Amino acid sequence: MEDFLTFLVSPLLSLPDQLRIVSAAGSLTLHVDPADMGRIIGKHGIIISALRNLLRTYCSTHSLPLTTLTIAEAAPEKSA
Repeated sequence: MEDFLTFLVSPLLSLPDQLRIVSAAGSLTLHVDPADMGRIIGKHGIIISALRNLLRTYCSTHSLPLTTLTIAEAAPEKSA
């Protein structure tokens, strides 16, 4: 499921190397660069709604439990 989301989300991002997907029981969280938050949400939330719809369809067709999708800003990396 993480590979599917990476396939869908990476082309939308200006910094795809910052994408991190964290899986927990019944939920997935996309951690993206703060500059890419607007690209993931889209105007009026259309992009994130579409991603949630595709995830719901993926879970249904692969007989997986329903999973919620949330987004969060990636934590800034500490410089040494």
